[in-house]
Amino acid sequence: MRHEPMSARQWYVVAICIGIMALDGYDVLSIAFAAPGISAEWGISKATLGVVLSLELMGMALGSILMGALADSRGRRPTLLLGLAILTVGMLIAAVAPNVYVLGAARVFTGIGIGGLLAAATATSSDFCNDKNRALAVVLVAGGFAFGVYLGATFLAPLLNQFDWRVTFYLGAFLSLIFVPLVYFFVPETITFIERKRPDDALERIQKIMQRLGKPAPESLPSEATRVAEPVGVASLFKSGLAPITSILLFAYLGTVGTYYYFVKWIPTIVSDLGYSTSEATTVLGVISLGGVVGSIGLSILARFLPIRPLMALCLILAAIGVSMFPYFTETLHSMKLVGFVTGLFIFAAISGFFGLFAVSFPSSLLGSGSGLVLGFGRGGAVLGPMIPGFLFASGMVLGNIAMIMASGAFLAGVTVLFLRPQKK
Repeated sequence: MRHEPMSARQWYVVAICIGIMALDGYDVLSIAFAAPGISAEWGISKATLGVVLSLELMGMALGSILMGALADSRGRRPTLLLGLAILTVGMLIAAVAPNVYVLGAARVFTGIGIGGLLAAATATSSDFCNDKNRALAVVLVAGGFAFGVYLGATFLAPLLNQFDWRVTFYLGAFLSLIFVPLVYFFVPETITFIERKRPDDALERIQKIMQRLGKPAPESLPSEATRVAEPVGVASLFKSGLAPITSILLFAYLGTVGTYYYFVKWIPTIVSDLGYSTSEATTVLGVISLGGVVGSIGLSILARFLPIRPLMALCLILAAIGVSMFPYFTETLHSMKLVGFVTGLFIFAAISGFFGLFAVSFPSSLLGSGSGLVLGFGRGGAVLGPMIPGFLFASGMVLGNIAMIMASGAFLAGVTVLFLRPQKK
C-alpha cells in the first residue's frame, strides 16, 4: 500500500483518527473550560488551580509511553479501544467528583487514556497511508486536536450559561463513548503490524483487511528471508542514527507543550479575571482553537510541497511572539480574540506538525514507541506549563512577565528543530 493510491476506506480510517484526536482536544481542554466554575464553587487558589490544570498531563505522560509501546507490541486497534474506554470512565468520574482530590485523580486517569490515543491514532493513520499522503494525513489527524477544542468551546459557551462546570465532563464522556463502536467496526488492525508480528492467521487476516480496503489480496506473505529487520523497543530509539533524532524531538516537544499548555489552559481564567463572564472567556479560547484549525490544515497542505522542518521552526518562533504579546492586547474582547486567533494558528500548527515529524523520523516498527516516548516526556514535563504560572500569579508577578517566561519554551523549540535531520528508516 506504500505506493498505490489510497482508497476511500483508508481515508475513512484517517477520518476516524481525526475524530479521536478531536476528542483528545476537547478532553484535554475540558479542565480549562471548567476551571473558572471549579475555582468559584470550591474557592481554590490560583496555585492550587495550576496544580489541578497540570494533573492530567502526568497521566498523559504515563499513557503515552506505556500505551504507545503497547500499540507496537499488541496492536493499534486494541490500544485505541482501551484508550477510549479509559477516557469515557475518567470523564464520568470527573463529572461526579465531590471535591478537588477526586477530580484530580480522575484527571490523571483520563490522561492515561488520552496519552494512549495520541500515540495509537498517530501510528494507525500513518500505517494506513501511502508514502505520498502520509505526512499530510498525520498532520491532519493531529489537527483534529484543535478542531476538538474549537467545537468544545463553541458548544460549551451556551451550555455553561445554563449548567454548571460538570456539563463539560458529561459531554466529554458521551462523545468518547460514541467512538468505541466506530473503532470496533470500522478500524481494522494495520497490515504493517500484522506482517511484523505474523500470528498463525496472519495471511487470512491480511487478505480480509485488504478486501475491506478495496485492494488486491496477497496470495502469500513475504518470506522471512526477504524481510528487512526492523528495530523494536524503546531502547532502539537511542541507538545509531535514531539517537540524535529522538533527543532533538524530546527537547523541542517539551518546550513547545510547556508554552502551549500555559496559553490554552490559563486563557479562560485570565479573561475571567479581567471581568468577563465564563461564557465570554470560553469564546476567546474557541477563537484561539479556530485559528488552530486553520493553522493545522494550512501546515498539512504546505507539508506536501515544502520541507516540514523549516515550516515548524517558523511556526514555533511566531507562536512564541504571539504568546508573549497577548497581555498587551487585553483592552477589549475583540482584541484578545484577534491576537488569540493569530497565536492559535501558529501554536496549534506547531503541535500538529510534530506528528508529521514523528511519521517521517521513526520507522513503522517504532512509530508507536517513538511518538509515545516523545509525547510522554513532553506532556510529563509540560505539567510545569500550567503549574509555574499558578505560582507566579500567586507571587504577584504581572501577566506580561509571566507570558514572556512561558513563551520562551516555544522559541527555544523553534531554534532546536532547525538542527533536526529526519531520516525515515
